[in-house]
Amino acid sequence: MRFVFFFILFSLVFTHILQGKDLEESGFISVDEAPLFLPDPNTDTLHRAIRESESYYEKLSPEWKITIKGTSFNKNDMLKSLRTLKKILKEKDPESFRNRFQNSFSILETVDQHQGKITAYYEVIMEGRTLPEGEFVHPILETPSDLIVKKQGNERIVVKSANGNLVPYETRIELFEPSVWKNKTKAISYVKITDLHLAQLEGSAIIQTPNKDPFRITYSSDNGKEYLSPAESLRGICKSLIPSDLRNCIVEFPKEVRDAILKNPRYVFFKREPSSPRGSGGIELIPKRSVAMDPNIPLGIPALITFESPVLTEKNRIVFVHDRGSKIQGHGRLDYFLGTGKKAEEQAGRIQTQGRILLILPKK
Repeated sequence: MRFVFFFILFSLVFTHILQGKDLEESGFISVDEAPLFLPDPNTDTLHRAIRESESYYEKLSPEWKITIKGTSFNKNDMLKSLRTLKKILKEKDPESFRNRFQNSFSILETVDQHQGKITAYYEVIMEGRTLPEGEFVHPILETPSDLIVKKQGNERIVVKSANGNLVPYETRIELFEPSVWKNKTKAISYVKITDLHLAQLEGSAIIQTPNKDPFRITYSSDNGKEYLSPAESLRGICKSLIPSDLRNCIVEFPKEVRDAILKNPRYVFFKREPSSPRGSGGIELIPKRSVAMDPNIPLGIPALITFESPVLTEKNRIVFVHDRGSKIQGHGRLDYFLGTGKKAEEQAGRIQTQGRILLILPKK
């Protein structure tokens, strides 16, 4: 899904430290009193989401830790807090629930320039072909064998070796030519250009091909280029870039839409995924429980979100940081995973709003 590959590897092996002063200055303040909210009646998805966070922490190195506002937390602290949360969620009395919650957890609220900017994402369902034909000529590629990921400071660099030198990896428009990729990777499927754009934007998809069972693809890697939205080129041409409008727009303005999408140099590579959609660190994404946030916010931690939109309203809903996104940057940014299918697609395109984001950490 929407994640940064190098960060996953780094956080699984090394210590991840967020110093208290830096964290506070870069976007968080302490909240002294927990907000009033009731135990969530939808316990099935909630417990599944907690279990995914537990599983993630169980796989971390014993040396893993975070330091927030002068307090260090190791993997066992995080696991213990998740198990405490499960016990508190069984509490039926609202006041007792709130008191136990406040006694067990510390709360941080985002206050950076992206404060409470909430969007949503989903898993795309699309048609595909095993061979290029008609409109289905845009390849969904596996990660190429020559792709190299390097780290320079905090920056992730994607390169390849050419004549003994490391050079930048190919752009989207270069990868459109089969002669560029056919000897180093293969096409999982061929799709329409708008569907390729949506799959790469959302990070996963279900592909339906004639006479074959549908299958799921999920993020594998990318070419390291910055994402360039087609929005600027299509301003005044397409009504909006929500999926239904984009698909209608390409019927009327095929060249303009195609050219705008191909201007985006970023290309996401995929792999087949036999199970449910996955986010960063292999965490299963649970609809309306999993969210993507900035890479500086540790994976697995719970949060409370509140927002209003024309299609969906949430008040102090418990969610978990299970994913990353190339465009989800800043501690006040959050992308809410809505699931798979038409309803999720329609809602995701219409959620872009301000809200409140509260991170939940163990109290020590």
